[in-house]
Amino acid sequence: MMKLFAILLFLLFGAALGWLFLSDSGYVLIAWQQSSIEMSLMLAVLLLLFGSVIAVIAFELVFGVFGLRALVEKWLQQRRYHHAQHSLSKGMASLAVENYSQAEKHFLRSAQLAVDSLPAYLAASQAAQAQLAMQRAEDYLVLAETSANRLTVELARVRLWISSGQWEAAASRLKNLYSHERKEPVIAELLLESLLKLQSWQDMMDLLPALSKTLTGSRLNAQLKEAYQRSLYWLAQTGNRVDKVSTLKRLRDFWGTLPSFIQQDGDIVQSYAEAIMTIGFEEEAEALVRTTLMQQWHNGLVVVYGRIRYSQPEQSLQIATEWLKKHPQSPVLLLTLGRLSLQNRQWLEAKMYFEQSLTLHKSTETYAEFVRLLQHLNDPEAGHYFIAGLNQLVTKPLPNLPLP
Repeated sequence: MMKLFAILLFLLFGAALGWLFLSDSGYVLIAWQQSSIEMSLMLAVLLLLFGSVIAVIAFELVFGVFGLRALVEKWLQQRRYHHAQHSLSKGMASLAVENYSQAEKHFLRSAQLAVDSLPAYLAASQAAQAQLAMQRAEDYLVLAETSANRLTVELARVRLWISSGQWEAAASRLKNLYSHERKEPVIAELLLESLLKLQSWQDMMDLLPALSKTLTGSRLNAQLKEAYQRSLYWLAQTGNRVDKVSTLKRLRDFWGTLPSFIQQDGDIVQSYAEAIMTIGFEEEAEALVRTTLMQQWHNGLVVVYGRIRYSQPEQSLQIATEWLKKHPQSPVLLLTLGRLSLQNRQWLEAKMYFEQSLTLHKSTETYAEFVRLLQHLNDPEAGHYFIAGLNQLVTKPLPNLPLP
């Protein structure tokens, strides 16, 4: 349609020009020194058009045959590249000194000149974000996005949302990205971070099996460990308060989905044991902790072992006493032995274990247990240990002031 319109316009223009020539042909006089040339206006126009065509053809032949066009294009490209890199460098320098407004201008200039504008637009988005100009930052990402770099731009967009507190939008976009890019650890990490921030425990539990495969090789990172620990705690807290057996089943089922190397992590086992204790199944927690401690030593599990209320505390005390042969300098084991001695009503033995534990490590928790015992024994040293325990909570030493 546009071509037809252009042809018609050209024909109308030619007809109008022809009518002008026919109505008044006019003339053109060219004088130079003693010579002059006179011709009709139509002939002059035709000669001008013919000469222009010949000049263009000659120009094209010269540039094509001798390679001048390629040389000029290469020179222009190099010049644009140089200016683009120069603007990018100036932008990075401004960004380093936190002159974000100037940096944004340099990055935008670089993006307009560069063949690959992605780095400049990403940097411009970062500079705009630093100025809290979120819409401008988003606009730069839109300009940067192509089919080839869509994932890179999407990740930049998600980080922009996270930095501005748009966790729901970030989580939604990351779920979609992760469904197509399950082998990208960075997507899994950002998704897990978003779900933890939003406390979307059910969504996180549904995705954890897949996320674990993406994020773990032979090690368990801190973020994934926190996700498992928080999930176990959430299951215990939101379980049926009346039918605790069903809550225990939910915990067992979730535990069964964990990869074996995660089930062997001491911190995860500790969280699982504490979750079981929360709903009242302390004997099952004891069996889990005892079995794990026979395979690997873990201070957190030792502390949990001392917190369990036993139907047969003498047996648990005997087991823990055997551990002392291999770990005689363990302050947490001595604390646990003190607690187990209390369950067996062995007051003097408990006092001895607490004292030994405090000798090795001045723990606030051990001080609290020791002071509680001394108070019930009406021991005059209770006040001394109470003050010593409080001093563990003070970040700076008390000033030397006069006292009554």
